[in-house]
Amino acid sequence: MSGQVLLIEDDDALRASLAQTLELEGINVISTAHYAQARRTIRANFAGIVLTDIRMPQKDGFDILTLTQSVDSDLPVIMLTGEGDVPMAIRAMKEGAYDFLEKPCETSILLGVLKRALEHRALVLRARRIEQKMQRSDPASINFPGKSDASKTLRTNLRSAAETRKHVMLTGGKGVGKRLAAHTIFTLSEGRDCFQIVRAPEIDPATFLIEVGAVDLSVRAFDEASNAQVDCVLAAARNRPEVRLIASGQKTRSVFQMLSPVTVNIPDFAERSGDIGIMFETVLRQAVRNRNLEMPIIPLDVLRGLQDREWNENLLELRAFANDFLASQNEVYKTLSEQMNDYEHLILEDSLKRFKGKATQTALALGLPRKTFYDRLARYGLRPRDYQ
Repeated sequence: MSGQVLLIEDDDALRASLAQTLELEGINVISTAHYAQARRTIRANFAGIVLTDIRMPQKDGFDILTLTQSVDSDLPVIMLTGEGDVPMAIRAMKEGAYDFLEKPCETSILLGVLKRALEHRALVLRARRIEQKMQRSDPASINFPGKSDASKTLRTNLRSAAETRKHVMLTGGKGVGKRLAAHTIFTLSEGRDCFQIVRAPEIDPATFLIEVGAVDLSVRAFDEASNAQVDCVLAAARNRPEVRLIASGQKTRSVFQMLSPVTVNIPDFAERSGDIGIMFETVLRQAVRNRNLEMPIIPLDVLRGLQDREWNENLLELRAFANDFLASQNEVYKTLSEQMNDYEHLILEDSLKRFKGKATQTALALGLPRKTFYDRLARYGLRPRDYQ
C-alpha cells in the first residue's frame, strides 16, 4: 500500500504506534498532536487523507473535520475514538467524515479503511487533473476523444469547419453525435453569436430541397436560419426521418445552392472501435457530474466488454449503457452515511411496531427527547398512527 496520511493523535505512545504500523505498510505518515500543526498541513488537493482522534484538548476531532471540509470537502477524514457511541458516529458521518472507528481497532480493519480512503482520494485527484487538462484542451478533444485515425480526422474537420464563416452540414448514422458536433463547432468558432440546428428529412442530403420560407417544426422559420443573421448547422440523419419541413408552396432550391455548406461526416463507432474505452470514461464522467456523484472504478471486465459490442446506435447507446452502469454501482455501493441512515430508519420502524405506535413509550425506550424523536420520524416519513 502507498499513499500519505496526516495522523492527528494527542497520545504520544499511540501516535508512535499507529505511525509505525502505517509506515510498515509503505504509507508516508505526517504525525502531529495538535490542531494548529494539522492546520498547516491540510490544504486543497492535499495528496493524502486525514486520520484523527476525536477527543483532544482544546480543538478536537470535529474541529479538524470542520477545517478539512472548509478547505477541501473531498478530503477523506477517518475519525478514531475510545469512547464512541451511536450519536457520535451519526454526527461524524453527517458532518462529512469518511469513516468512524473505535479504539482499539484491529490493524486489518484500520488498514482496510485507509486503503479505500486512499484509493478514493487518488481517484478524486486524478479526476481533478483530468478536469484541469480538459479545461485547457479544445472542445473537439473533449467531446470526441480517441487516438484512432477516424477520431483524429474528425477533430481536424471540426476545427476546420469552425474556422470558416460558412454553413455546415453534418452527416452520419444514428446517434453518432451530430448535435454534439454542432455545439463543438459553435464553441470553437470565433465571432458567432448563435447557431441553428435544422434536421433534414429522410432523403439524400446532397439533393435535399429547401423551400424558401419553409418552417422546421422544431425551430423558427428556415429562411431566418439560412440568412446571414444566424449560423446554420444541418444535421442529416442517414435513412431516417427526423423533423419534416412544412412546404410553403414557393420556389425550391438545392441546399447546396442556397447555403454552399462545408460537409463534415461523423464516423460510426465501428470506425472508432479502438476508442470505445476512453469514450465510455468520458460519457460516464459527464453522467457523474450531472448527478453530483463520485466517479466509480470501472472493472476490467466491463472495459473488455465494451470492445465486444456492436454499438449500432453509437453515442445514444453508449450514454444509456453509462447511465445503467452508474445506477448499478450506486445500488451496490452505499456510503457509510447512507447505511447508517438505513439502520436508523430500521430501528425507528421496529421500535414503533414493538410499542404499537405509542410515541411516548417509543421515544423513552430509545432514549430520545420527544422533539428529537419526532424530528427523526419526520426525516424518514414515519407516522406513529400507522403502527397502531
